[in-house]
Amino acid sequence: MKRYILIMIYSCSILAGTNLYGQTSCTCDCLRPMFDYLIKYNRLYTSETDHITLASLLRDARIAGYDVSYTRCPILRKNINKYFYATSKDSIMAGYTSRIGDCEVNITATSAIDFRNLAGSSCSGGGDKVNYLVSGSSATATLSIGNCYTCTAQASALCYSAVTDTSVNAYTYGLAGNWRPSKTYVYYGNRAESLPTTPVATRTGGTISGFALFWQAVNKKWTAQQDTSRWIWNSQTTLYNKKGTELETKDPLNRYTAGLYGYQDAMMIAATQNAHYREATYEGFEDYYYGMPACSDEGCATGRNLDFSGFKSWIIKDTAHTGRYSLRVPAGAVVGISAAIVQTDSSSMGLFFNTGTNPCANANTVLKSIRATQNALLPVFSPIAGKQIVVSCWIKEAQQCTGEKYVNNRLSIFVKGATATDTIIAKPSGAIIEGWQRYEQVVSLPSGSTQLSLYLESLNETTVFLDDLRIHPYNANMRSFVYDPGNLRLMAELDENNYATLYEYDDDGTLVRQKKETERGIKTISENRNSLLKE
Repeated sequence: MKRYILIMIYSCSILAGTNLYGQTSCTCDCLRPMFDYLIKYNRLYTSETDHITLASLLRDARIAGYDVSYTRCPILRKNINKYFYATSKDSIMAGYTSRIGDCEVNITATSAIDFRNLAGSSCSGGGDKVNYLVSGSSATATLSIGNCYTCTAQASALCYSAVTDTSVNAYTYGLAGNWRPSKTYVYYGNRAESLPTTPVATRTGGTISGFALFWQAVNKKWTAQQDTSRWIWNSQTTLYNKKGTELETKDPLNRYTAGLYGYQDAMMIAATQNAHYREATYEGFEDYYYGMPACSDEGCATGRNLDFSGFKSWIIKDTAHTGRYSLRVPAGAVVGISAAIVQTDSSSMGLFFNTGTNPCANANTVLKSIRATQNALLPVFSPIAGKQIVVSCWIKEAQQCTGEKYVNNRLSIFVKGATATDTIIAKPSGAIIEGWQRYEQVVSLPSGSTQLSLYLESLNETTVFLDDLRIHPYNANMRSFVYDPGNLRLMAELDENNYATLYEYDDDGTLVRQKKETERGIKTISENRNSLLKE
C-alpha cells in the first residue's frame, strides 16, 4: 500500500545546474559533443526567433556524426522539447551565454575572442567544465552550466511515501492485520477400498486410507503438519493490492502469473503468464481521467505501474487504437519514459522492528518503532536483468501514409549498462490497419543493466499518436483489456500478439457487435439485434 503527500511549488527558483541534475560530469559527457557541433557548423548564435527545439538540434548533430544523447544527460532530457538559442550577440567579447530550455550555459574566455573560432576541447574539474583553445591565439575558453530557472507551477518530486519516510504503524497502513490466503494445498492418497470387486457400503465407504490432518494441536496450539508426500501445495499468492486482490501467484514449478489493475484498482487491465508482477506492464491511457482527483484526503494518488502523468496534457480523446484515449506527440516533440532494471526480484517484506529496554518494568524488552523499506510497497515496472523482453505498441501518424510503413516517427529503446548504453530502434511489424501500425521489438537486458528507456520522437513536423504500449518478458504472454471509463464496459481485448477484439454496445448496454483486428484489417465476426415486442 502507498500513501503520499503532495507538495506544490509555485515560486520562481534558481538552482545550480550541477546540483539540480545530480550529475557533475554532464558538461563533458553531454554538452561537449553538442557544442562541438554548434561551433563546427556555425550554429552557436542561433536566434530565439528561429524557434529551434533541442530535439531537432540533437537530431541534426547525430546526422552530422556527433555522439549526442539526451538519455544519458539529464539537462538535455528534461529540456528536450524546449528551445535552444543564444542570449549573447554575435560579436567579439569575453563571454558567451545561451539557453537550453530553462537552463543557462556559459562559455567564458580569458580575453575578448570570436567564439566561432573555438577548437580543441578537453575536460577538467571532474568533467564539470570543458576547456577550448582559440584558433590562432593563446586565449582559452571554458564551457560550464550556469543556472537553471524554473518559474512555472508544478507538482514537486517531494511527494513522498508516508510508509517509508518515518516509523510506521503497520496496522494503520494495512501492512499487517489483513489475513489473506497464502498457499492452497491438495491431499493425495488412496481410498480404503482399493479392489473394484469388493462391495462398498454407500453410506460409510470411500474414505481415505491413513488420512493425516493438516492442522494438529501441538502444545495447545494449532500447528501445520505439512506432510509433503500427502499434502501438496499447488498455488501460492505472493502479492496483493490494497483492496485484497491477487496480483502475483506462482506454482510449484516456480512459474509466475501476474495481473495488473487499473481504474483505481477496480478492473484488471492486463494478465501475464510466466512473468513476475514487476516484469510486465501495459498502458492504454484510458484511466488517467478516471475517478477522484489526484489529491484527496488520502494525499497523492497511488503511483502507477508505468507513469505517463508528466505527459497527461498530451493524452487526448477520440483518436485511439482501442478505447477512447491515446497519447498525442506534437510535431517535433519527444515523449519518453524510463524504468529501473533490477538484478533480481525481491520477496522480502521490508519491515524492521526496533526494540528497546522498558525502564518501568524490570528492564523488559519492548517495541520502540517499526520501519518499512521500499520492499513493503508494491513494485512498479522494473524488469529483471539477464532476460529478453518484448516491447509492443501501436503508432499512428496524422498524415496519410502512402507506403507500407510509417517513416515520420522514431521509437528508440535504450538499455543502460555498467559501461555503455545500447540503442535499439523499434521497427514496424505488420500492415497499417485503420491508420494504426503495430511496432514490436525484442530487447536484451544484459546482466548488470540498470535502466530501460523508451522515447517516441515525431519527425518531419508530423503529429504522432501512441496507444496500447505493452512490455513483458520474451518467454511470457500477455492479454490486456480496455474499458469504457464512463461505465466500465469492456471495449476491447488485446491478444498475445497485441491484436484487438472490439466490442460494441447499444444504448441499453447490450452487446451487438464483435470485431477482430487481423493483419488484413478489422473483420466483423458476430452481430446480433434484439428488441421487445410492442403490443
